[in-house]
Amino acid sequence: MSDTSIAGQTKNLLHDLQKAMIASSIWSSRPPEESAFNSTAPFSCDTMPLEQWLQFIFMPTMEELVDRGAPLPSEIAVLPIAEESFQGQKFVDLLSVIAKLDNLLSCQTSEPETIPVLDILYQDEYIVAIHKPAGLLVHRSMIDKHETRFAMQLLRDQIGQHVYPVHRLDRPTSGVLVFALSSDIARILTEQFTLKQVEKTYFAIVRGHAEEKGRVDYALKEKLDKIADKKAKQDKPAQAAVTDYQTLTKFELDFPVGRYQSARYSLLKLTPITGRKHQLRRHMSHINHPILGDTTHGDGKHNKFARQQFQFEGLALTCQKLVLTHPVSEDKLEIHTNFDERMAKLLKDWDLTPSQLKTLI
Repeated sequence: MSDTSIAGQTKNLLHDLQKAMIASSIWSSRPPEESAFNSTAPFSCDTMPLEQWLQFIFMPTMEELVDRGAPLPSEIAVLPIAEESFQGQKFVDLLSVIAKLDNLLSCQTSEPETIPVLDILYQDEYIVAIHKPAGLLVHRSMIDKHETRFAMQLLRDQIGQHVYPVHRLDRPTSGVLVFALSSDIARILTEQFTLKQVEKTYFAIVRGHAEEKGRVDYALKEKLDKIADKKAKQDKPAQAAVTDYQTLTKFELDFPVGRYQSARYSLLKLTPITGRKHQLRRHMSHINHPILGDTTHGDGKHNKFARQQFQFEGLALTCQKLVLTHPVSEDKLEIHTNFDERMAKLLKDWDLTPSQLKTLI
C-alpha cells in the first residue's frame, strides 16, 4: 500500500470520523479554553476530554500532515482509549471509524511485531486473571505514545473477548492482574477493591536492613494520572494509607555503594491495607527502605549498582497473590502467580537458592 493511498484513505476516514461524532452528539461548536491546548507532547490528550482532543487536536493535526505529504504516525492507537472513555455509550459507528484509522496507520510499519502471549492464571465466564510482566502498561496511554504493548488489549485479542479493568498495577510492577468480562461484574469487583475486601500480597527487595515487621500508617496525597484520572477531583486532601510489612531475610554484600563499605538489602512481604496510588513505593521510601529500582522514590546509587553489578533492570516489586470473593458464586477465590523471575535471579546472585526462596514466600 503506497503512502499516497494511505493519505487518501486517512482523509476519507477523518471525514467519516467527523460525521460519526456529529451523529453521536459529541461534536462541539466551540473550542475548549486556550489553556487546554498547552499539551506537553505531540498528540497528547492529557489536557482535554477525548472527544475534544479528537476534534481540536487529532483531526486537524492529521489533516495537516496529509496536506503537507508528511509521514503519518504509525505508533498511535486511539481505539483502546476511546473504548475506555466512551465505555457504556453506544458509539458503535464512531468506534468503528476509529478502529479503521488505527488499522490503516499501523499498516505503515514494514516489520511484523511479535505478539506476546500473556500467562492466564485463572479464567471462567465472569473473570480472567493474568500475570502482568514488569514493564507492561495496563492501559494504552496517549502520553506514552511510543509504547505498543499493553495488558488490556493484549488480553482482549488473546481471548477474543472484551475485558474490563477492576484494579491497577503500576507499569514497573509485575504480578496478578484481574479483569472482569462484563461491565456488571466489573462494578462488583471494583467495589470489593474499593471497600478493601481484597487481600493482596506483594514481595519487594528494599534498600537497608528493615525491622522484622511493622506497619506504615502514613497518609498520602493522591497523585493523579492526567488521562486515567482526568475526571477526578484535583484538590483532594491526603488520604489514609496503611501498609503492613514483614522482613523475610536480609543481605549484606561486600560492595561499597555511596559512602558505605557494604550494600544492605531486605526481602519484604508487603500487605497493603489500603490501595492508594504508588502506595507501596511511597511508604517504603517514607521509612527509608526504598524499593530497589524505583526511579521516582528510590535510591539512584543502589539502582545503578544493581544494574551494573547484577544486570537487574526495573522495579523489585511483584504482586504474588490476590484473594477475593467470586462475584457470582461468592466463594473465596485465591489467585497466585510464580515469583518474579528477575527478582528470583537477583536473589540467587545473592546466594539465596530457589528452594530457600520457596520456603520464605
